[in-house]
Amino acid sequence: MIRGLLSILVSGFVFVSASAQVVDACQTTEAECVLDAAWSAALELPEEKQQRLSSVFLEVANLTEDSALADKWASRFGVAASVGENVYPDFGWQSAEPVIKAEGVEGLIQKAKAKQGDLSIGRADALLAAGRRLHLEQPGDAKAINAALIDIAMSASDFEKPVLAHAAAELAMIRCDVSALDRALLMTDAPANLRYAFWRARIEGGVLGLLTRVRSEASDSDTRHVRQVLDGYRAILEFGPCSQ
Repeated sequence: MIRGLLSILVSGFVFVSASAQVVDACQTTEAECVLDAAWSAALELPEEKQQRLSSVFLEVANLTEDSALADKWASRFGVAASVGENVYPDFGWQSAEPVIKAEGVEGLIQKAKAKQGDLSIGRADALLAAGRRLHLEQPGDAKAINAALIDIAMSASDFEKPVLAHAAAELAMIRCDVSALDRALLMTDAPANLRYAFWRARIEGGVLGLLTRVRSEASDSDTRHVRQVLDGYRAILEFGPCSQ
């Protein structure tokens, strides 16, 4: 009953179902249409802020593994096409890995709940990193971590709650668990933003149905809208649709 109520609340005031969305006509690939829609939104911004978005556009274009598309976007920003992905340190995993090796996943969860040791800060990142690493080979452990993130978020401070909820939502998206996604999103600061809409579309489909929102909700002063769109779609390119 509770799960059903959560689903109704989220779908009722946050999301529009794929069947009810107006689907943009897309004459090329899905990725190209998403990038073009995001660029249409970016054109509302001053040119200086458009240029600040170059790295995120190029990163998503490179993730498509479509060299022609990557070259198109590199040319648009007047740069050389990038080779390979940027690799950043995974500080969350650096905190989680030694705990898992010593005490297992349950030990990690307990330390996160108690805010002990390296888990006294950054526990959302540590749990998310562990869930990302384990979701394919140890899905049961990833599910337990996801449940722990939601549980911890429910009793966390107003400052930490949205951080934990965001991590829980991301892990739920990675795990293709729409029920956990619904529960987590209710505790985030902006459950209706397009990053989360694309995450949901990874699970349920309906990416092209979001393109009208991408264009219509554009900001003429803030790059966050475009960044959220591209960050949300990046997950679909990174992990593939859940239906695969």
